[in-house]
Amino acid sequence: MKIGILTYHAAYNFGANLQALSTFSYLKKTGHEPILIDFSPKLLEEAFDKTVPVEQANSHKSFLEKHFILTKRCKNAIDIAKQIAINNIEAVIIGSDAVVQHYPILARVRVIPSRKRILIFRIDPIRYETNFPNPFWGEFINILDPKVKVGMMSVSCQNTDYFLIRFKTRRLIYKMIKNISYLSVRDKRTQNLFKHISKSSLKPTITPDPVFAFNANFDKLPTMDDIKKKYNLTSKYILLSFNSKKTVNKQWLSSFEKIANASGFQCIALAMPGGINFEHALAKTIDIPIDPIEWYSLIKFSSAYIGEKMHPIIVSLHNSVPFFSFDHYGILRFKLFLNQKASKIYHILEKADLSDYRVSILKRINYTPPIPEYVFEKIISFDKNKCSLFANR
Repeated sequence: MKIGILTYHAAYNFGANLQALSTFSYLKKTGHEPILIDFSPKLLEEAFDKTVPVEQANSHKSFLEKHFILTKRCKNAIDIAKQIAINNIEAVIIGSDAVVQHYPILARVRVIPSRKRILIFRIDPIRYETNFPNPFWGEFINILDPKVKVGMMSVSCQNTDYFLIRFKTRRLIYKMIKNISYLSVRDKRTQNLFKHISKSSLKPTITPDPVFAFNANFDKLPTMDDIKKKYNLTSKYILLSFNSKKTVNKQWLSSFEKIANASGFQCIALAMPGGINFEHALAKTIDIPIDPIEWYSLIKFSSAYIGEKMHPIIVSLHNSVPFFSFDHYGILRFKLFLNQKASKIYHILEKADLSDYRVSILKRINYTPPIPEYVFEKIISFDKNKCSLFANR
């Protein structure tokens, strides 16, 4: 069967690329013909181009060319419907990733402290791919003739505050979801979104991110020796990767490196797609450009990962690599009131019974990072057996 995959495959984001590759590789291994529906809205492309240097952007583009078969570029639901017909696609999988988002006006209001005016109110603009209706919600289905089967797999609503969605919009979402042949979600919050918009008639199954099966689905990974030789790594190394200099400061990182070095560990500052955005004096740095497969392998073969983002934690869980998560997900109201349960990392680690390897950094007003000694002790005492059992389950 020729199966289209509709997700954030083209984002300059390691995790988004890898979850698309895991799904694509699985379908190929099981005898199907997968093809990525190359949906990339203009504003999304422009946002990534502003934050990701061209050398790293080119690395992501090369990754797509090397590993995937793609349709022509699509900007909207009409383009997608045309590509489904032209390519004789027989079924479509939407997901995985944060593809079922919707931010009504109340969710887009920002209150910003100001010295001159006390408070400034701003409304964020509407983004096509993160507001209903859009192709990720199945907007293209009714345009198709003939219809094809469409499933949603391990989809997530990210930070969507679904209680703010108006009744009329909830009704329209529910009507569109009735066109979906299969539905599963990545976390409990997204499950609750579907229950909310359907008055509890929908309670989709929670299924894992495809990166949890990456080792089984993709069989062309570099070896540990290849990675250590290319990046000049010691046998024991710890990766530290942050998206902001506010998460931990230069002194914190130097103290951690001193503690780790005393136990024979090499500390490495690992870039995110936007580069190294945190201040450090670590002896070793792995900067962009980084290929997504090599990024995965660097974590897989490491002694530990410490830092932000969800997919590094999934890669660590999948490979029983010790980690400590500085979690920046969740819903924060007026920079004071934090709903940590909206965090996808919170949900995963709660299910894994590994919540004590996480700290929330979203509430910045009274945020203080845990001391380096504590984080190092968590890494050393990490329960690999519990982690492995969860990943296998």
